[in-house]
Amino acid sequence: MMRFKILLISILYLTLALAGCVEPYVPAVLDAPASFLVVDGFINGNGRTRIKLARTANLSATTPPPAEKGAKLFVVDNTGARYNLSEQTAGSYQSDSLTLPPGRQYQLRITTTGGAAYASALVPLKVTPPIDKLAWQLTGNQVNIKVSAHDDAQQARFYRWSFVETWEFTAAYRSYFEYFPKTDDLSFRVTPIYTCWRTEQPSAIKQTRTAQLSQNVLTDFPILTIPNRAERLKIRYSVLVSQVGQTAEEFAYYELLRKNTESVGTANDPLPTQLTGNVHRIDVAQEPVLGFVGAHTTQHQRLFIDRKELPFPNNWVFETPYQTCTFTEDAPGELYTNIGNVPLDRSPMGFSGSSRECVDCRLRGTNMKPSFW
Repeated sequence: MMRFKILLISILYLTLALAGCVEPYVPAVLDAPASFLVVDGFINGNGRTRIKLARTANLSATTPPPAEKGAKLFVVDNTGARYNLSEQTAGSYQSDSLTLPPGRQYQLRITTTGGAAYASALVPLKVTPPIDKLAWQLTGNQVNIKVSAHDDAQQARFYRWSFVETWEFTAAYRSYFEYFPKTDDLSFRVTPIYTCWRTEQPSAIKQTRTAQLSQNVLTDFPILTIPNRAERLKIRYSVLVSQVGQTAEEFAYYELLRKNTESVGTANDPLPTQLTGNVHRIDVAQEPVLGFVGAHTTQHQRLFIDRKELPFPNNWVFETPYQTCTFTEDAPGELYTNIGNVPLDRSPMGFSGSSRECVDCRLRGTNMKPSFW
């Protein structure tokens, strides 16, 4: 999940906050054998609950943090109702699509393969109000995406958003031919590799509160910015925005996490602070556990931006990874000796070709059009 990387990065800041002020210092934690549980996710009141478990690793490790595999997870409410989660991939657990009764309190319980038992604190299910409006606005050299929402029921005073961005893009060159080295055969291309779609989930934490306002209303609150020359805007861009309402405690946790990971780096930035989540080990209360498991319903809305909607001139230059690409013209036998080359089209010299990185868009995305496109 998108917050998982941020949770692990926060450990780095917490352990190295005071290092390096005068001279380089290698903290003893680099060789510490302790491995603590990291819990990432929330209890979803109107969909699938997805939880990712891992273990912290030494800062000197060059491999990804180890996933916590084979654990038993379930959600329980204060009436005793239980909802199981099953492991989908290593360390990633998911429930069925659920509609949880409001007015109850919920917690996540975890039992690892080693028999250690963990639980999050009982928290109320926050009913998230719908997104009233999702819109974009070109301001200066960037496109701002803004959200509007309100809650007459006064359920949500603390909001957080997450994003899934998808955009259509093309490779530097279109290939009309395919070359098959085993048979030394050149034929018209069947597999499309020019147009693809790329999907990313930004890891930045974006949240705000209306607790200080007289009305529980958000109007055109900026949640995402895109540089006006970004490749994402070149053809067509889409973002799926998810909105959740939080408790004050969950908001405070993510605000601290945001400061620890995004606002550290200069002398004027705040020092990293100890993260205290709401997950604990039942039989060893003093064992550190990273993560805050909230419970809330989720609201979604998708926004599209087409290139033709943007007031850019026809010769507007977008920044892409293909700006240094070149192609060559040569006889087929010489051009495709290097398996990394891909044929483009016929040319006066025989055929033109370029590197696979400049021709095959699948190296950066998928050539399968998304269902929502």
